[in-house]
Amino acid sequence: MARRGVGAVLLATPHLAAFASGARRVQVAGSGGALPSVVIVAGAPSAVVFTADPDGAPSWMPRAAVEPLVWDRERALCRLAGLVGPAPGTVACDVFSPALREAIGRPLVDARPLLAEAAAPRTADEIAAVQSALRAARSALRAACRAAASVPALVAGFAAGMRRAGAGFPLGEGLVWRTGPRFVRLPATAALAAGEVVALELGLYLGGHAGVAGDTVVVGGGNLAAPRRAWFAALCAVAKRCRPGATAADLRAAAISAGARQEGLLAHGLGVGIEPPFVDLAGEDAEPLRPGTVLVLAPVVDRFRATRALIVTAGSPRWLEGAP
Repeated sequence: MARRGVGAVLLATPHLAAFASGARRVQVAGSGGALPSVVIVAGAPSAVVFTADPDGAPSWMPRAAVEPLVWDRERALCRLAGLVGPAPGTVACDVFSPALREAIGRPLVDARPLLAEAAAPRTADEIAAVQSALRAARSALRAACRAAASVPALVAGFAAGMRRAGAGFPLGEGLVWRTGPRFVRLPATAALAAGEVVALELGLYLGGHAGVAGDTVVVGGGNLAAPRRAWFAALCAVAKRCRPGATAADLRAAAISAGARQEGLLAHGLGVGIEPPFVDLAGEDAEPLRPGTVLVLAPVVDRFRATRALIVTAGSPRWLEGAP
């Protein structure tokens, strides 16, 4: 924060708030689970956590730093402004709104680069935690594929796999496409017919880290060996470019040369959530990769899409999971 001239950070994105504060997501009656909003002021002894359930705050956090959520927007904005008021420098936040900017009365900057930099140097234990989440997500995805009679059945099958793995929450709503010349995103209530080819990507949180898994399957069973081989060749072509100093532009060029296209992201980071870099075939960013970055690769070739995660190292990249 000091290096970037940031005096305070306001966070509402679940995985960023969890990483920065140590607060865990809790299940609140009548909700899908809530993670508190978090305020971090430079020099303060602790983050301030706003939560509907104080059990979500870590045991070492001073009780005075745990405050109830205020549902009155004006009161909430006033409290945030009061907390960050004494802090020098700019205020970084992950969710912008005109009302927040007006209440704070100071320049607001994007907190995501700051959090990405803080999370980048991963320890061996953190990498192991990501691998555990990846294994759990892959296992739950296989359970979902066995239940592929409809999109609700897929989601229910994945939820059952999550419970068996001890994962508490899904990583977003998930993605299900009907494949073809164009991928068609299916609504949450869609039925599936035997013989249809669908691509899916679902994720979860386990131990404070995110896992995601994607694959393409035939409803009711079928052979996709040929397109899977073509996808694997493109996957390896992109993976070879995942070295320190390579950029999103390098990954895009490798994917295009291998005949890959994109549905969803071509690649994205993974850690305590879905993280930068976000590699889009139509993008123009050129941020270099750093050792320790976990990347989920997801090229699309011959109407086939699947994911596989690797870690960028000082030398060759290392796969964190087997091929799906």
